[in-house]
Amino acid sequence: MRKEKLVLFILMAVFVVSSYAQNFEEQREERLKIYKASKKKNKDKALILSEEDAEQLLNDGWKTTPSALPLERQMDAMYIMQMEYDSKLFPAYVMAEANSVNQDYNAAKKRAVELAKSVLVEKIQSEISLQIDWAIKTELIESKEGEALIKSLKAAKNSISQNLEDVMIVEDIYRITSSKRFEVRVTIACTADVAKKVLKDAVNADLEQNSEKLQKKLADYFGW
Repeated sequence: MRKEKLVLFILMAVFVVSSYAQNFEEQREERLKIYKASKKKNKDKALILSEEDAEQLLNDGWKTTPSALPLERQMDAMYIMQMEYDSKLFPAYVMAEANSVNQDYNAAKKRAVELAKSVLVEKIQSEISLQIDWAIKTELIESKEGEALIKSLKAAKNSISQNLEDVMIVEDIYRITSSKRFEVRVTIACTADVAKKVLKDAVNADLEQNSEKLQKKLADYFGW
């Protein structure tokens, strides 16, 4: 399965205080290898994984609509996007996947996108939480400041969801179930800039009432 094959490349776990720093250290090591590798090497690796995934999906009955890109091309683009990180090892694209089943294709797709968006918000929060945890560990910010940022981040979930509009669908596939219904799977993504922008607006709204100093540290660290 794709999640199993990409465990070293995609952050799939939610924030858990007890294991969180160690997990991100492992993630950082893998991401650093990818960041330092040549674009060609990363692309070649991505295409190998993509080919394997596409073959499995086709064997499992997944297909695309006539207006969508061929399944193989969707996988190629998605895997290549997952190999991109910035200098702070933040993913260039934050992605989330969801499935939905309905007798009507359009209804199933609409619901899948809604579910994926909810997951995407959690993924964005999780990514930033891990970055803040790393900043605490490396003493770029103090522990109490980090805790305040995490608190503001959690409180901003609804605001992030409402303002997260600029997303792209990078995977759009479906198959017919045994009960003759449409099962639609979508993966949506937003760029790092979009993720940081909605977070900045949401978190700063909370921090304005608490700490201007904290706002500045957050801006300095993430380049906001």
